[in-house]
Amino acid sequence: MNPTPNRLEDHWPQLRSRILQEWDLLSEEDLDRSGMQFDRIVALIRRRYGGRTEIIQEAAIRDALNRILASLEV
Repeated sequence: MNPTPNRLEDHWPQLRSRILQEWDLLSEEDLDRSGMQFDRIVALIRRRYGGRTEIIQEAAIRDALNRILASLEV
């Protein structure tokens, strides 16, 4: 399940902080350019960190972002 834009917007200040902690190669400016769009954030992380094959890496990033969002909704 992909989060909806409203879900990201609802938790953006906390999510933004957690993203910057989890993926410390990202900058505030990177996240500003993401437009709070889940797919853009995933693509940004994938490009910045490289590594494993794209599909495996994207799935891991999506899972991590979803876990962070779920923890903020408790």
